[in-house]
Order: sequence, then structure tokens, then C-alpha cells
Amino acid sequence: MPQAEALAVLFFLITTLLLLRLGDALLLLFGLLVLMADAALLAAFGGRPLGFLALALLGIGALLTPSEQARIRWGRRPRRLLPPSEREPLEERYQILGKIGSGGMAAVYRARRKADGLVAALKVPQERFAHEPRFLKRLHREAEVLRRLNHPNIVKVYEHGQAGKTHFIAMELIEGPGLDELIAERQLNPELAVKILKPVAEALNYLHRQGFLHRDLKPGNIMIYKSALKEGDVDPKGVRLMDFGIAAGKEFARLTTVGARIGTPTYMSPEQAKGEALNEKSDVYSFGVVLYEALVGEPPFTGNFEQVVQRQIQEKPIPPIQKNPEIPKTLNDLILRMLAKRQEDRPDLSEVIEILAHPERWEMGRASSYTLVAALDHHGRALRLMDPEGFPIRAFSKHKFTDLDVDPEGNIWAVAFELSGAQGMIHRYSPEGEELLSFGPYGMKLGEFLNPTAITVNADRQVFVLDSETQAITRFNFTGFPETRFAGRGPGRGTFEDAKALVWAGDLFVLDVGRRRVERLDADGRYKDRIVFAKSVDDSTPRALLGLGLDQDDRLLIFDALAQKIRRVTPDGRLIDSIAVPLKEDDDPLALIDVFEAPDGWIYAARRGNKRIWKLRGNEVHEIWVGLPVRALALWQKGRYRP
Repeated sequence: MPQAEALAVLFFLITTLLLLRLGDALLLLFGLLVLMADAALLAAFGGRPLGFLALALLGIGALLTPSEQARIRWGRRPRRLLPPSEREPLEERYQILGKIGSGGMAAVYRARRKADGLVAALKVPQERFAHEPRFLKRLHREAEVLRRLNHPNIVKVYEHGQAGKTHFIAMELIEGPGLDELIAERQLNPELAVKILKPVAEALNYLHRQGFLHRDLKPGNIMIYKSALKEGDVDPKGVRLMDFGIAAGKEFARLTTVGARIGTPTYMSPEQAKGEALNEKSDVYSFGVVLYEALVGEPPFTGNFEQVVQRQIQEKPIPPIQKNPEIPKTLNDLILRMLAKRQEDRPDLSEVIEILAHPERWEMGRASSYTLVAALDHHGRALRLMDPEGFPIRAFSKHKFTDLDVDPEGNIWAVAFELSGAQGMIHRYSPEGEELLSFGPYGMKLGEFLNPTAITVNADRQVFVLDSETQAITRFNFTGFPETRFAGRGPGRGTFEDAKALVWAGDLFVLDVGRRRVERLDADGRYKDRIVFAKSVDDSTPRALLGLGLDQDDRLLIFDALAQKIRRVTPDGRLIDSIAVPLKEDDDPLALIDVFEAPDGWIYAARRGNKRIWKLRGNEVHEIWVGLPVRALALWQKGRYRP
């Protein structure tokens, strides 16, 4: 038995040597099991010649097996033998001419291929990603996707691979700006923006037909040849859609990690932000964000990563036409549909392309007998002229106005607090936006103000301005010359505690919020009458009044804050009717309201600081979403005075 045991041990060692030289881990595991069985059999036969024959064969095999076939490298995989093209360093294949730019994960160089002189854009990973398998897989996937595509507006790939230790893509070199640069430099009008983006939509549509989604549309991924841009026009052949690093086939459109979000949050669709399944309509949403930004100068949602993601999922975008009134209504409506939260509510790309291709069909707005004038909380164009449905017609002025009125000639009067020396705080504009007059600087003298907050004009070419600091009212003529000053802060008739609004209807009516009443004065400030609403028949406590305007017959429209209703009353205080103003969760019930009646009978009401205007008539209620806080609202009706 000792001899058999010795043979068994020798059998085990020789077989192990053979398997180690073969170097296959799975074969090693299998061989060890066989070896144990053979050793047991050998011992069972007592070391008979059958075992010696097996031992001899194993020994010969171990000696003859060439060790160069494979060699175990403990701790890592066997080294792959590289073909000559991959062993050659990148510098041997390409001459680097300069750096074009770099992002968080890759850098792009202008390079010339030494073999044939081809000048290309060479994309290589940043150092920290040079050996990251997931990034390298994405890099080469982008190249493979692009090699399968053939469209004039999709960037071309010449080759990709590994040179030495460097992975790379050699692609078409586009010498010109990105769409993001044109947006930042404010070089786009609606027509030029659409001319650039229409071929992008066509390229995206082609991509979808080939079975791919882009998933990372943004202005930085759209390039334009410098030679294609000429004097406010663009040759569509010079536009390129780029960066297909996270493009995927439709069958792989669900993100591989549950809850993961791939893409740029500003341009993500709601479903992409939530890590849900994507389809072509997801790219339509992202393209809608790009179109919005190209027309407006900023994306619909901004903030940090999580803020933007939540807004993409939950919030409605401000209509782009509210930020740029030059946008045709047709494009405004198209963008809002593209930004719908539900995929099924978004248009197909074929419809988008059809609309972009026919600017002659675009609707620019609606003709109307009157126009809304709004002072909005906006840093660039604070005064807006809008049609009756709220679609902007024109925007101008950078001042932050606190009140508005329109004179019989159609000129717009506005007040804005500005502590800036001799510069006037009372402004007069033509309907086209030209500033015609400025007066009323900061100060205490006649014609000067500490804080002007309300204004009204009349057919006698008189202008009345309230200073909220002193509660005094100054009367000017239309040239800006101060004629008199009256009223002021005090307890008596013809003085005020907290006056907020002025209207003219044969006399001057002043809303005093502090004393909860409307006082009636003549043009020289002499007290004539007052209007007060009691809480009830049994309670004479005055109701809070927070709005004052006029209807088409110069009757007063007074907002009753307790009932949240507009009361129509005659100048002598007789109640005619009432209409309720809706109150939403985000509305301040104690906000001052601007109110007036339009020629068609609609009553417009806007709570100051809110982003909506209510359009009311009988039981009909329409909400006009402005998207920016309303600071003041007035009616423009040329040829006839209206506040």
C-alpha cells in the first residue's frame, strides 16, 4: 500500500503541472476533480501497471506542452497580444495641431492623420477616464453608432480604436460655433434659430428611423460651420448634430440602472429625469427645450441638478412668447406641446419639421380692438403689450414699474422708483416702445417724489401721481410740468392713511387701503365724497378694499377682499353687480388687484405679484398664464381714455 500511495501522489503532481501549463482556470478545476478520481483508482488497484501507464502518458504530456501558449498571471487576466496598429502610439498616427476644447470626460484636438493628411477632430478620454471600462465602452459605442449613420447633418466618424494606451475617435472637424455660443452671444432671431434647428430635427428623425435615440440633445451638441453662417442666414448643409455617447437602440432605451439618469438635466424629459422608459417622444421633449432656449435665450427650467429635475417633472414652463414677444404664436404653441409632461401629448418629429419648414404659415398674433398693457417683474423687457388672450405683441423698457395708465393718444404712462439723482421716475412711452418723456426725480420739492406708486391720466391732459411715502398727490400737465400738490397723510377728509390706487372718472377716485374706503376728489384735490362697504347690515365695520378700476361706462370696479369679489358701483356709490375672482392656493388674498373692463365686456383682474391674469364675464372664467409676476395691468384703447 505505501507504494500505491506514493504513485498516487506522483500522479497528482504531474497532472497539476500539466494543467498549470495549460493555464485555463476552468480546465484546472475540472482536472483536479479527475485527478482525485484517478488517484483513488490507482490506490485501489494497488499501483498496478495500468496506473503506471497513465502516469507515463501524463508525464510525457506535461513535458511536451509549450508554456508559450498561455501563462498564468496571478491577479489579472492574460495579456492580449495587440496587432501592430494598436501597439503604435497615437502620436505616430496623428500629428496634434492644437486643442479645440475639453469637457468633463474627454478632450478634443485638431489633428492631421499622417497616413493621408486628413485633418480631423480627435476625441480622447481625459486622464482619469483613460482606463475606465464604462467610459471607454461609451466612447466606442458613440463611434459605432455614427459609423452606421449616413445623414448630411450628422457628424461623420473616420475611424476609432486604440493606439498604444490611448483610445480615440477621429471624426469630422467642424470649424465654427456651437449653438450654445450663438445663444450666449444673443446672435439669434426666431428665423435664424429655426433655420439652424430644422436640419437638426431632420437628422434626429433619421436617427429614430434607424432605430436609435439620442438621449442627450442640447445646444452644445449642435455645431455650425463658420462658412455656413452669413449675414443672419445659415446654409442648412453646414449644421451638424453631434455627441452620440449615450445614444442607444430603442430596445435598450430603458436606463440600465434602475433610477439612474443619463443626460443633461436641463434638457431631460420628465420620464428621463425619473429613470423611466424612453422613446422618440423623449428626444422630442429635449429638442423642444433646445428650441425654447434658442428663441428665448435661456432654458425653461434653471437651478441646481435636483431643482431642475423636479421642475422638469412637476412644473409648467413659462410660455416662450412671454419672454420674447417676437416669437410667432405658432412656434410658441408648438414648443409648449413639445414640452408636454406626457409622451403621448407631444407631436411627432414629422409634424415639428413641417411647421419649422413653413414660416409663411406662422401666426403672429390676433387682431383686436384693444390691447393689454402689463408691467412684469422682468430684468430686460418689463413693459408688455399683449393681445386679449395674453400673447405678447411687443416688450420694452428695463424699469421696474409700480403702476400704469394709458392716455387718449395711446401713449403709456408708468411710474418706477429710482433713487438716481436727477433721473425721472415718471415715464411716457409710445405704443412702439419709444420713451417720449421722463420727469419727477427723487426729492421733496414740487414735482419730486420719495416713492411714486400710482398714476392716472385724464382727457384734459392731466397726470396725477401718488407718492406713497408722503401720501401726497401731484398733478402734472402732459409736458411733465408740476401744477399743484394736494392731499397727504392725515386723519381728515381729503387725506389718506395708506392710499394705493388712482382712477379718473369725471373726478379723481383714490383707494385708501388703510381706511378701507374710496375717496372722491376734484382735480384740485377738494374732497367731494367717499365709498365704504360695511361688513353686514348689523356690522358697520368697513370691508377691506384692495382694487380700483373702471368699466366701459366710467363706473367704478372695486375689489372687495372679504368676499373676493369685484363690485361694480356708480360714482355716487350705488351697487350694480358683483363678480367673483378665483383664488388659488398660491394666490395672496390680500394682494392689491388691478381691474378694468374691456370693450367686449370681459373684465380683466390681476393680483399684483401673481403670474396669472383672470378674464371674467358672467359665469365664464379664463385664466391667462403670464409666467412672470404682474406688477401692474392697464387697458390700451387708442382714441379713448381708459385706465
